[in-house]
Amino acid sequence: MHYAIITNPVSGGLTADQKYSALTKPAKILNADIYGLDTKSAAEFQQLAQKLTTHCDVLVVAGGDGTFSDIINSIDTIQTAIAYLPLGTGNAMQYALNYKGSLTAIANRIKKGRIHEFDLINCDNIKRAFMVSVGIEGTIIQLRNAYLANGHTGFKTYFRSVLNAYRKEYKRVNATVTIDDHVFEVARLLSIMVVKQPYYGFGMKVVPKAKFNDRQLHILSITSGLLKSSIGGITSFTIGNRIGEYRTGRKVILHLEQPHILQIDGNEAWEAETFKFTLLPKALKIKC
Repeated sequence: MHYAIITNPVSGGLTADQKYSALTKPAKILNADIYGLDTKSAAEFQQLAQKLTTHCDVLVVAGGDGTFSDIINSIDTIQTAIAYLPLGTGNAMQYALNYKGSLTAIANRIKKGRIHEFDLINCDNIKRAFMVSVGIEGTIIQLRNAYLANGHTGFKTYFRSVLNAYRKEYKRVNATVTIDDHVFEVARLLSIMVVKQPYYGFGMKVVPKAKFNDRQLHILSITSGLLKSSIGGITSFTIGNRIGEYRTGRKVILHLEQPHILQIDGNEAWEAETFKFTLLPKALKIKC
């Protein structure tokens, strides 16, 4: 089986040279070349991914959740299998795939693993995703990006963004949610999440019952105050989050009383009053 490794030169906290060094041993294990470190734009990176799919059986994505998301929106993931090497900061995908140990250990697991068929989320017929949310996360990402631009990284930066978003920056909104044929109202929404796997970054198990391959969207709406939200955040690192209203379905329509930012796979997406999410069954092949 022929592998190619693609990595984004500007994502995460590592330099291009550091990424190349970190990927040397995994590349040797997979007998793969490393691509992408010389790309100059997102468009060029995506075009390279498309080109590589014609020359490999498995495209190995080395990066964070954002890089992984860029790839699944650039190539035909039904036609081409992908794999994942975590090089980002939060790395929700690392936890979703139960990856442990060094990049070398993960490369060995990829080599020995089999191809699994996973579901994805169709977001407004614009992008595909494995975790999306509307609410406080958009504000958190904006604050985090501002901190990153000033050289701050890691979990402390994320935690600082969460606190500032909750205390003063995020403005709650009322929402109407339709899951399949069931309609309900959510007052003073903190967050509504639509996911295909349990984790946010840093190993936070936010939607514990979510599964990649169960042909369902997993929806969690949270309206809690600071105390309950804090408890939910703490338990997400251990037994898993226990707050919020949890549901499943195959189609979700979210209508807000005013525009909010959509979060897709850890990145800021677009702003709207209405969002539609539908299930894409077996849309992703991952070798792991």
